[in-house]
Amino acid sequence: MRASPGSGRRSPAAEAGQAARPGGNLRPAASLPAPAWPEDLADHYDLTISHPAIDQVTFSLFDRMLAQAADTRSLSCALLHDGVVHDAIHRLATGRLTIGFHLDYFALWHVPDDPYARLSQAVQDSGGQPINPPARARLFTNKAATHAELLRRGLGVPETVLLRPWAPDRTLTSEEWRRLRLNEPGARVYVKPANGFGGRGVTRVEGATADGLATAIAAARGQQCHDTLLVQREVGCHWLTGDDGIVRPAYWRVIHCLSEYSTFWWNDHEVEHGRPAYRRVSQTEMRRLRLRPLLTIAKELAELSGLAWFSTELCLSDGPESSRHHLRGSDGKVRPLIVIDYINDQCDVDVQSRWPGAPPDEFVAQIANRFADASALRTYGGVQTLPMRRAA
Repeated sequence: MRASPGSGRRSPAAEAGQAARPGGNLRPAASLPAPAWPEDLADHYDLTISHPAIDQVTFSLFDRMLAQAADTRSLSCALLHDGVVHDAIHRLATGRLTIGFHLDYFALWHVPDDPYARLSQAVQDSGGQPINPPARARLFTNKAATHAELLRRGLGVPETVLLRPWAPDRTLTSEEWRRLRLNEPGARVYVKPANGFGGRGVTRVEGATADGLATAIAAARGQQCHDTLLVQREVGCHWLTGDDGIVRPAYWRVIHCLSEYSTFWWNDHEVEHGRPAYRRVSQTEMRRLRLRPLLTIAKELAELSGLAWFSTELCLSDGPESSRHHLRGSDGKVRPLIVIDYINDQCDVDVQSRWPGAPPDEFVAQIANRFADASALRTYGGVQTLPMRRAA
């Protein structure tokens, strides 16, 4: 397997069946209160979540889980959507609305005046707590900015060339060509925007040639004229045997949620065969394969970014990349651990029972309870909790 850039954010495949952005008189969500009109907004909510449409299928079960978790803790909650988001921002700014804890789910941090980014900022400015500080999310979901920080800290990353938007016609230098090892047979690179997610705008260049790479860069630049582009060498992934006897790519997704870390084997190609993309790393696998460095890296990313809710993707490389974190492969050889998809906020909360590419239902329910716990802590100064099992 080759390590390809994924994303912990919403997948286009998963969203294919979701409703269009709402307009007119919005019908209420199944159990999560969703004010249809601005005049339906309350003066205060202990817990809010934001996404554009009330009936987005990728959020439907999570919304119900969140509503149930809030009800168990006697918390007021609401979904803030396209029909009310602008009024909510105005009311927060003028003191007519307060929000205790806000779960952002649609901020496009790099887009000027994006309403969901403004909503999260308005919650913070008015004394509430967004799940992630807006300024930190804006910085560390930018892959170009994060790449430089990871390099500075000695964390393993794919060989990368950054193409800035103010030099739209620049091509790779001979030194950059050499650094990406593009003269090797079968060399592959990915061209992707710094602020892309869910695979949007990512182009895989097979058997990289000067003409093929130039075409891919030009196409990406045409779609993302104001964003930095990353040209990344594909990372060859080692394979390991799990406790179930299956040999699978040594590729993991680690999810950080409010100081809890959950580790999954992750392979999106499994979805093509109707099999789950996520499989929890067991405690015995953690010990037998000595996978603790996965958690070490995730904790370093949490400390670096200051984000309370994000996912990252890690790979045990078969290549020559440099990293200060290593694992021993199935052949006894020590290999570098590489951070492939750096930091993604707005992690997937669709459920595996609906779509095999989503996280397990039980895990999503635990996440909903974690958010409700955080809201209860702000509201009551204590937690009325259903404890989340500490994951591998």
